[in-house]
Amino acid sequence: MKAIFNRPFFVVAISCGLFLSSCASGPSYAEIQSTLPSIPKGKGRVFVYRPTAFGAAVKPNVMIDQNVVGKSVGRGFFYTDQPTGSHVISVKTEMTHKNTVTVQSGKPSFVKCSITPGLLVAHVLPNQVDQATGNSEIQNCKLAK
Repeated sequence: MKAIFNRPFFVVAISCGLFLSSCASGPSYAEIQSTLPSIPKGKGRVFVYRPTAFGAAVKPNVMIDQNVVGKSVGRGFFYTDQPTGSHVISVKTEMTHKNTVTVQSGKPSFVKCSITPGLLVAHVLPNQVDQATGNSEIQNCKLAK
C-alpha cells in the first residue's frame, strides 16, 4: 500500500482532482442563457465571469458598492441585477482591486475577472468589457454557486 503513494501518477491524480474541484461546476452560460429571468425594470444585469482556470484555488468575494454579490471562481460566472448608473466593483485577495461598471437599464453588462500573480496569493482584477467580448468569453463558463 505504501508504494502507491510514491508513484508519480498518484500525485498527478490528486493534483488534477484538487484543480477540477476548484472550478465552477454548474450549468454553462450557453445552457442557461435562454432560461434566465427577465431583467427587473430600472435595473441592468451584471455578469461577472472568469474564463480561465488559472489560479483556480483563489475564490475571492466580488463586491459591488461594498456589498458582496458573489465569488470569482475559475471558469465560472454569476450575475446580479443592479440599479442603473455607475458602480464600484472590487475584489480583494492580497490587495483590493477596484474598477467601475456602468449599468444600463434592461441591458447586460459584463465584468471579466483576470488573474495575475501576487506575492503570496494571485490577484483578481475586475474589468468591464464590451457586450460582444463578454458574451463570447462567458459561453463556456459555468454558473458558480
